[in-house]
Amino acid sequence: MEHTKTEILLVDDHSLILQGIRRIVEQIPCISLIHTATSGTEASQMIKQYSYDIYMLDIDLPDISGFELVKQIRAKDEYARIIVNTMHEEVWILNKLIKCEVNSVILKSSDEKAVEQAINHVLNDKSYCCPRFEHIRRKLRYGVCAELHEDDIPTKRELEVLQAISTGNSTPQIASMLQISENTVETFRKRLMLKFDAKNAIDMVVKAVAKGWIRIKY
Repeated sequence: MEHTKTEILLVDDHSLILQGIRRIVEQIPCISLIHTATSGTEASQMIKQYSYDIYMLDIDLPDISGFELVKQIRAKDEYARIIVNTMHEEVWILNKLIKCEVNSVILKSSDEKAVEQAINHVLNDKSYCCPRFEHIRRKLRYGVCAELHEDDIPTKRELEVLQAISTGNSTPQIASMLQISENTVETFRKRLMLKFDAKNAIDMVVKAVAKGWIRIKY
């Protein structure tokens, strides 16, 4: 498919990252015009005034959330092509992105090729996720993990903490919700990491979902 005068809006509040993405995009033949915004407020104004063929957004903006920008874009054009470029790998962020139905997700840790693939896919009305993001999503849906020893089965309280972690709650928030101390929450967190032999919180939640201990709502 041949595309002419394809315009893209790049949004990121870190100027160095924005410049880096721009340099990559400039090398893609089908992109003819590149617009940039360094804040959610600036991007919001541009979105209201103009329509772009592709929107590439960071979701972690200091003034207006990238998720709010996605809503604004969808309200204006439900068929808009939206690519999210993020550093976040948290399960709750992944779920929120899936719910927002963005067209593509790439992690900032991805190589330059992922940016080009994302743009080419969305221009051809296809979805795309970088390999790392797709790996996490697949593990959440179909993942398996080793059998737990009877002593390693999470207690009811541990499962409550685990469920709260899976939805993105911080230690103070979990402590308030469950009416326990923050130190107790951290103790449960460490214990769960050991029980699931997890490398980090993402790995722990993925394994818990695979075992059926908790459920992630999409």
